[in-house]
Amino acid sequence: MDISRYFKRLWLFLIRLQREIGYDDCMGMAAQIAYYTMLGLFPFLIFLLGLLSTFPLGESLQPVMLAELRNQMPLEAAQYVTDTTLNLLPNRNQGLLSVGFLASLWGASMAVGALITTINRAYNIRPRRNLAVQKLYAIVLTLILSGMWLMSMTIVLVGPDFTQRIFEFFNIASETNTFWTSIRLPMAFLLNLLALSILYYIAPEAKQKFRWIMPGALTSTLMWMLASSAFRIFLRNFGAYNKTYGSLAAVVILLVWLWMSGFIFLLGAEINALMKRQKHENEHPPARRLT
Repeated sequence: MDISRYFKRLWLFLIRLQREIGYDDCMGMAAQIAYYTMLGLFPFLIFLLGLLSTFPLGESLQPVMLAELRNQMPLEAAQYVTDTTLNLLPNRNQGLLSVGFLASLWGASMAVGALITTINRAYNIRPRRNLAVQKLYAIVLTLILSGMWLMSMTIVLVGPDFTQRIFEFFNIASETNTFWTSIRLPMAFLLNLLALSILYYIAPEAKQKFRWIMPGALTSTLMWMLASSAFRIFLRNFGAYNKTYGSLAAVVILLVWLWMSGFIFLLGAEINALMKRQKHENEHPPARRLT
């Protein structure tokens, strides 16, 4: 293919993508996702920490889970989430734990439900699932994604010791040369990619091959990791949220980060939907009218 023709097609695709983002109100839907995520975040973390305490590695996994938030969130937001969760944790009891779990699961599933609604909108699909089935899909997806997060936390806990033993077995271990330091970032990328792939595959009520969801999943994963890092750098060097919002600065930073994450996840769905639509248009061009 001629390279100029390729860039022209790419430019037209980006223009059409920008129109689809505006038409589907992705920015507004990302704000809705951020709001619902904020509602369910703390009760859900409290439940997960309480649940972890029942497992053999639970006590060791709790601080790792909270510390890992610093690698995914802006520092101020991670500190706020960690402090709030730890302050609330001692006040829980077993009766409230189950109620808190149901409340947090419902709130978190509302965020996933907003994602499902917007992804269907990106595919120009009017949802045919009734409200009960749609809610069930949202809850199942929430549990799957949460389970993957717990799995990643477990890998973070046991990974360094396990990989160090492998290196010692081959007599190539050192303080700086560890397999874990080499695969930590690629592993985080792959886990995020898998989570988004599951979301993009299950959420829309559209028949699609798994390979067709990979462009959006790859784009969103890369953009989310880069945007999160860039946002942390911005806050460290240029952010003035403390002067503007005072004691609410950490809450605002968390909401902005959640909004940004929701928008990027919706962007990946828009890319997949538009590519699928263009493929269908190329295979079934409109018939020309006879004059």
